[in-house]
Amino acid sequence: MKRWRKWLTGVFLLVFLLVGLYAWRRPGGSFYDVVIFGGGLGGCAAAVSAAKVAPERSVLLVVPEAVLGGLGSVGGQNFFDVRLWRGRLISGGSFARWYARLGQFYNTEAAAELLAAELSAHENITVLYRKDLEAVQSSEGRIVALSLREVVRGSDGAIAWGEGRKTVRGNVFVDASEEGRLARLSGVELVAGRGDWPEEFLPSEERAGAARQQAATLMFKVQGVAVPERQGRFGDMVFVRDSRGSWGIWGGRDSYATDEVVTAFNRVYGPAGFAIKPFNIAQNGAGSNEWWVNMLLVFNVDGRAHRRDLGTDSFPADQRPEQMDTDTAYAAAREFLLNPAFWQALQRFASADAETGQVYGLQEVEPVLDRYGRPVTGAGLYLRETVHRPGEGTEESRFALTPAECQTAGTGPRDGGDLDNYVDRIGLAFYAMDINAYLYTDLLEGEKFIWPVTGSLRPDWLAAGGEPKNPVYLPYEMLVTEEAENLLLPGYGTGTASLAWAAIRVLPNLTVLGEAAGAAAALSVERKVPPFRFGEAEITALQGLLREMGAVLEKER
Repeated sequence: MKRWRKWLTGVFLLVFLLVGLYAWRRPGGSFYDVVIFGGGLGGCAAAVSAAKVAPERSVLLVVPEAVLGGLGSVGGQNFFDVRLWRGRLISGGSFARWYARLGQFYNTEAAAELLAAELSAHENITVLYRKDLEAVQSSEGRIVALSLREVVRGSDGAIAWGEGRKTVRGNVFVDASEEGRLARLSGVELVAGRGDWPEEFLPSEERAGAARQQAATLMFKVQGVAVPERQGRFGDMVFVRDSRGSWGIWGGRDSYATDEVVTAFNRVYGPAGFAIKPFNIAQNGAGSNEWWVNMLLVFNVDGRAHRRDLGTDSFPADQRPEQMDTDTAYAAAREFLLNPAFWQALQRFASADAETGQVYGLQEVEPVLDRYGRPVTGAGLYLRETVHRPGEGTEESRFALTPAECQTAGTGPRDGGDLDNYVDRIGLAFYAMDINAYLYTDLLEGEKFIWPVTGSLRPDWLAAGGEPKNPVYLPYEMLVTEEAENLLLPGYGTGTASLAWAAIRVLPNLTVLGEAAGAAAALSVERKVPPFRFGEAEITALQGLLREMGAVLEKER
């Protein structure tokens, strides 16, 4: 009996010592099984899928904004960039569900409310709002903890650090941000902008230093858009009404290229960093007189750079001298909207019905003003490109998803340049390879304004076949990195070459990646296998989980 008691005492002491040792070694703060950084559609999809796959596990979503949705809500981009394939939507799962509820052109406040309601239905999801990432703690190739800090917006629109701080630990981390911030602060190698392009297509100043990123946009609200009674094409504009009764319009290429007021405007202000492009605009929900406009290009923005990081290692050391940080660019773009010449040029985008002579479009639009009398804009810039996670190889072949795979994707699992992605596929993506220019001069061919610009910037892309004809299989490899084996990358920092990113960067595709990353994170926790170490068994299990959630993994149905 005494021997038995002595043995039990020894066991208890050993357990106590081990627990104490673990507590001493682990960082302080709250612990979550899955930690997701980024509150856009991709981050929300990741949170929902992780919560569904592992309902007994804890999921944390860190959101720098005050509401969910990011670019798709407070950012003002309420026009879902979908490209149907054979008449079908090829983005399933969370995106298909949200698309059915919201429509293609939607009310941004309703979108944020829908996301909040869906996440709140899962008791294992915690959301931290107005928190940004200040530092990352790593050990032996794994992320251990995140140092979060409150962010506050100043009267000039700049985002500054607040007082509140919090450290969170986790098993698996997901970077669903628009700048690859979690990956970058973790020391993961990332390529800025078009830094992977063949040198012959880069300006000389970008061959030695950091490359530029695609032009950003500031979304803004207008009222007074004139729409026809029926859908259709009028002049160079297409008017469409979605399943919920909300209008969307795109086009304006003729006005952009030939209207004397518009071209004169761009020749004056383009060299200063601002230009008007062909547009897409969407009604802020059926029946609303307010519309969000995607039309203003803002050049020379480094999406990685923020004023609050100045003087720290978090500020990109390789920022180009002509580039603005996001806060400076945001303030400059908001100020630019006060320019009367901008609105005069905007109102030139109108087309007449050939039968009735009735004019539709933007000829009578005015800005929607806030309580201070300033134009209402998105809460931040619409960044089109920031960073890309490379692998082994050279130039564009270094990435898990290449331009060639997008351009030559097949119609199914038996053909096409994306065939090697089939076994490890985690979704499908389909969109035009839509570059919105890097420099103002990209808009010009001699003295003539051109649009689109992808073929002009990359003549080899045209020679290789131009736009994708079929959806591309998205490989699991896009999401992982050896440099941080417990990190998943479904956001802008995913493993995509810059030119391929032009086709991946839209919200439907990012939602597909986010959903896959969330499910993979939960599966990683359940099986105790880091995401980077997934083998055939884990990939097969992940694909099964995604199918259960409605993801589309097959082109042929």
